[in-house]
Amino acid sequence: MVAVSVSSIFVASVAIYLTTKIDDEVFKVGMAFVALVFGLVTLICAPWILKLLVMAIPLFFGNLGNVSNLN
Repeated sequence: MVAVSVSSIFVASVAIYLTTKIDDEVFKVGMAFVALVFGLVTLICAPWILKLLVMAIPLFFGNLGNVSNLN
């Protein structure tokens, strides 16, 4: 199950990267959907520590953005 979760998180991260780099709106929506689906597969198949990391990383980077806006 770890191999499935690691490969699905890789596919989700590549899809998120492509949504930030591509200008085509239809492609962005498709890649966002792929990222959402594979992100959910990751959360279902992953061990607990990987689930915590997947949930904590966006929260951490979101808080860093708020701190940098305060300065």
